[in-house]
Amino acid sequence: MLLTGETPRWRVDALSLPPQPGGRHAAPGVLGLLQAFLNTHFDLVTEHGADLLATRARARRWLSAVGLLAPGEKITQADLDRLHQVREGLRQLIAVGQGFGVKPSAPAARAINEVLTGATIELRFTALGPELIPVGASAVDRVLGSLTAIGARAMIDGSWRRLKVCPGRHCGWVFYDHSRNGSGRWCSMNVCGGREKARAHYRRRRGG
Repeated sequence: MLLTGETPRWRVDALSLPPQPGGRHAAPGVLGLLQAFLNTHFDLVTEHGADLLATRARARRWLSAVGLLAPGEKITQADLDRLHQVREGLRQLIAVGQGFGVKPSAPAARAINEVLTGATIELRFTALGPELIPVGASAVDRVLGSLTAIGARAMIDGSWRRLKVCPGRHCGWVFYDHSRNGSGRWCSMNVCGGREKARAHYRRRRGG
């Protein structure tokens, strides 16, 4: 199943996606766009550590750069709050799937569903196959419809389970596990994984 807009604008080529820790490759296809959205909480390119959706201006700039927002479309403070809630809600869903002790919460699920109200999509049949088209009334409805539809597609085809949240301290980067057996744990073994190994070694020495 293809997922695009009536006039595809999404930029999912490697040059438009942020670099990955440890030289990892981004998630394939449009899933790379959703991964980039989930990682907007921590910029790796120009303002190391900055939240790329911290303000309406920042969010509008980022969404326009990846083709999710058309020129002239605006974002309200309520829209920005919705973007933050969906971002964190999807990150929590990934963490739940990893079994890091994060348990799904019925209130949390209801909250994200409420935020997604209006972010509707419709099925269209084209010469290229079926397409899911975001048809929400507002610009951010269509943005959220596009992003969550990518997530739904990934859940259906199985690629969602390869999205993982790095458990490293002060990290939380969502990486795509390209390993054959899906055993990846850290965004970068040389950074977060190495630090955790060093801490574990120190604890063992102190315990001894």
